[in-house]
Amino acid sequence: DVRVRRALYQAIDIQTIARVTMRGLAQPTGALIAPQVNGWTKKTDARWPYDAEASKKLLAEAGYPQGFEVDFACPNNRYISDEEICQAVTSMWAKVGVKAKLRTLPLSTYFPMIQRYEASIYMLGWGVPTFDALYSLQSLVRTVGAGGDGNYNVGRYSNPQVDAMIERVKVETDLVVRNELIEKALVLANDDVAYLPLHNQVIPWAMRKNVEVIHRADNRLDWRLIQVK
Repeated sequence: DVRVRRALYQAIDIQTIARVTMRGLAQPTGALIAPQVNGWTKKTDARWPYDAEASKKLLAEAGYPQGFEVDFACPNNRYISDEEICQAVTSMWAKVGVKAKLRTLPLSTYFPMIQRYEASIYMLGWGVPTFDALYSLQSLVRTVGAGGDGNYNVGRYSNPQVDAMIERVKVETDLVVRNELIEKALVLANDDVAYLPLHNQVIPWAMRKNVEVIHRADNRLDWRLIQVK
């Protein structure tokens, strides 16, 4: 029920997580992709606002006026403060009546477990080595299928309209048209609350004062962009 998914979304105070749990090393987002990735726009990055009262109302409309219990799985050694983030989210959901039974696992057992569809709600981070939104759309949003389609769509979200757009993105050669399709697919997935977006990790780098370097989105050094004064 999209109302339940949106209720879970709007019960998360992402600004508090960014400020307290992440100590400022997080960029709250509403999108599946980071700003440096082709296909990102402000429209695709728009978040549903934090609103605990709206969350309670949505749960009541969906038939859960007293909330419900649900399994919640998280890794404890994969992302920055992953376990602490999930503990914060669990506390926020409890305030609207959702009792999440949090269990944390090391990544060696966590990822095989979620790929066996053994988690009701789970945490997943996703990088984009191609710097193109198709990489995320095909893996995370496309209906599970062959050829890599939905290979990490562990929530098994499925929308034929989104699938059709992704299939067109795969073969479209007109960049303007292709980016329009990407935006539409991302916005539709956001409206469907296909996922509960949190933030982009901010990984700090340290360097001497006489060194200048561009911090790439894939957290790699590009020697062409390094300046030593």
